[in-house]
Amino acid sequence: MIEEVRNRPLEMPRQLRFVRGFLWLQAVLNVLVSTLLTFLSINELDHGNEEAGLLLALAILGFVVSAVLIACAVRISHGSAWVRPTVMGVEGLSVVLGAISLFSGGAITQLIGIGIAIGVIVVLNKPEERAWFTR
Repeated sequence: MIEEVRNRPLEMPRQLRFVRGFLWLQAVLNVLVSTLLTFLSINELDHGNEEAGLLLALAILGFVVSAVLIACAVRISHGSAWVRPTVMGVEGLSVVLGAISLFSGGAITQLIGIGIAIGVIVVLNKPEERAWFTR
């Protein structure tokens, strides 16, 4: 136990800096897409399309995910223990939803998001990066 404390990394591993950058990128893109979905759904609701409520719910969910990603991006540099499982959960969900979208006729660009999410999960499972969160 004492050896683990002595071997703790003093500065954040380089690959975690990339993960932090991707978290910020995903959060900003989620905010932009959710804002667009909000405007589109409100416009549809104003014109009597009650089915647009689902679109509005998805937009709100996007804002919630963005808030979680921002919180994780801020706290990752402190090595907070809750960040790693939270990011892995969000990225895992991103992989699943991206795959569903891709196989149901979505754009091939879903592969980019799936690739980023898988890359983040792989980095978070490396020993040096795991050690950052157990300090």
